[in-house]
Amino acid sequence: MAKIHTHYDNLKVSRHAPQEVIRASYKALSQKYHPDKNPGDEKSARIMAVVNTAYNVLSDPVRRKEHDEWIAAEEWEVEWLESSNAKEGQPRKNADNWEGQPPPKPRRKRLWRDPRWWLGMSGCFVAGAVVAVLTIEQQPNIIPSALAWGGIAHDPVKTGRPDALGVDASSDDWARRIGPDGAKGPPPEVRALAVTQLAVPARAPDCSTDLQTLASPSGDPWPLESSYLPGYPVGNEGTEMQVVVDNSANAAPVFVKLYDLDRRANVRHAFVQQRSNFTFDKLAAGKYEVRYQNVVDGASKSECDGRHTALRQAAADMQ
Repeated sequence: MAKIHTHYDNLKVSRHAPQEVIRASYKALSQKYHPDKNPGDEKSARIMAVVNTAYNVLSDPVRRKEHDEWIAAEEWEVEWLESSNAKEGQPRKNADNWEGQPPPKPRRKRLWRDPRWWLGMSGCFVAGAVVAVLTIEQQPNIIPSALAWGGIAHDPVKTGRPDALGVDASSDDWARRIGPDGAKGPPPEVRALAVTQLAVPARAPDCSTDLQTLASPSGDPWPLESSYLPGYPVGNEGTEMQVVVDNSANAAPVFVKLYDLDRRANVRHAFVQQRSNFTFDKLAAGKYEVRYQNVVDGASKSECDGRHTALRQAAADMQ
């Protein structure tokens, strides 16, 4: 199973570590990576920011409990996706297997001979008819106005080029070929592709709320280019849909999850660099929700530090 990178990993403690161990680990990491002891070292500054965020979460009982619940949900999701892919990838059993087939189960008694079955069906039919009548009486406007058109029918206007196929243009016959003798060709293969695009709004990095980590939740480093995250399975494969995430207006990369509303699970995970976009392609038809979170990396972290320095300078000027 793919490993979920957590605040415990950032502080190098176990998930059941007491507060004394968490404080001791934070103190040791602070002495090693504190900016005062590593002046000008940008990597140490980034690591120290990650350590501070992890300690702020794990030292607070409420936030730590929420983090533990998030870890459990993510691990369950990854395990569920991996098990689903494993089941789909299992080879089918050989039809010529020498093992004997299990004995057939005894056939159930036919329901149509049971008078209770007929009584239940009659009750359902009567109840459905009553509900239909009440619905029509209470909502008379549900019939489309097109069905209630009372105009006078006229002959259709003749055009200079009548439809050679002689069918409604809304059907797929518009793509059929016609031979020299006027015969229709085979039915066309018309496919529809649903495309959805999400434009991430422009937003300055916020080091207090954005995701600050040098590694992805799976424990691997963030990709150098916009791509799927390694360590996560790619689910809901198909040819009916694609989702485009446009991050061209954002100065920070984003961690994106594609959530299946029907399965109630994240089926795709991707990392989209700043000023770029990414396409979740080859998706099966369904209802999806795009969830994203800004990621504070090296460049964005410098913008946060610069903005905080400007704010501190402005506060000092006001005093």
